[in-house]
Amino acid sequence: MEWTHNAQWLVSADGNGVIKYWQPNMNNVKVFQGHKDTIRDLSFSPADTKFVSGGDDGVLKIWDFNRSAEESQLSGHGWDVRTIDWHPYMGMIASGGKDNVVKLWDPRSSKCLTTLHGHNNTVSSLQWNRNGNWLLTGGRDQNIKMFDLRSMKEVQAFRGPQKEVSSVAWHPIHETMFASGGSDGGIHFWFTGEKGHQGEIAGAHESYIWSLAWHPMGHILASGSNDHTTRFWSRPRPGEHLDTELADREQEERIYGEAVNLKASSEFHLDLLAG
Repeated sequence: MEWTHNAQWLVSADGNGVIKYWQPNMNNVKVFQGHKDTIRDLSFSPADTKFVSGGDDGVLKIWDFNRSAEESQLSGHGWDVRTIDWHPYMGMIASGGKDNVVKLWDPRSSKCLTTLHGHNNTVSSLQWNRNGNWLLTGGRDQNIKMFDLRSMKEVQAFRGPQKEVSSVAWHPIHETMFASGGSDGGIHFWFTGEKGHQGEIAGAHESYIWSLAWHPMGHILASGSNDHTTRFWSRPRPGEHLDTELADREQEERIYGEAVNLKASSEFHLDLLAG
């Protein structure tokens, strides 16, 4: 599922290749066949006039949102497409797949601009940083890689305790911080320039964490898992102090008087859709 940047529409896609448009009140207003096989990811253009989809048929499709019409196809992945993200302000799309590579595309010409070889197994998740220069990727090879668009090169690699990295998400306020979810059900917190993870929520879920999403203000992290639950993780309440591995950063990483204290946030979670 993917919201438009203006939060007026939600687009969903499913295992049958069907795409649906939803209003904020969850009124389904349009349904159409997008792919012949499972759709794995969606992403909107900066202006919300177009979106891109990709899935197990190995192709990316660019759609005109208003007309629900296919504009073009991007072909080049040798296998399933697992993750897609449109650049925050440029005409560029990043995609990763089961062929272990990350590709950057020009949506206007439908051509592949370059291929990044940073993983030796499926690329499960990727996301552009809000600064537009950094691309974060996570894969089944246990590695998280950060690429710099300006040099088209890998600038840092992170290797955590997860058996597989199934999701990554940049923090919306602090551009050097991100979270990752793995096949072991744990959530880890990282900072660029640091070698190891700086905090964790061990056993956040009982299975793969397929999706991570931050609240726009950065004080809540939502996680969705193969254990059929969605959980919300928050920092301590204002004025509350709990010792964590992130304690050294509390003075420099403050938002509205609240200390960034994510490891302790596991005490304040909410389970939804309990299976």
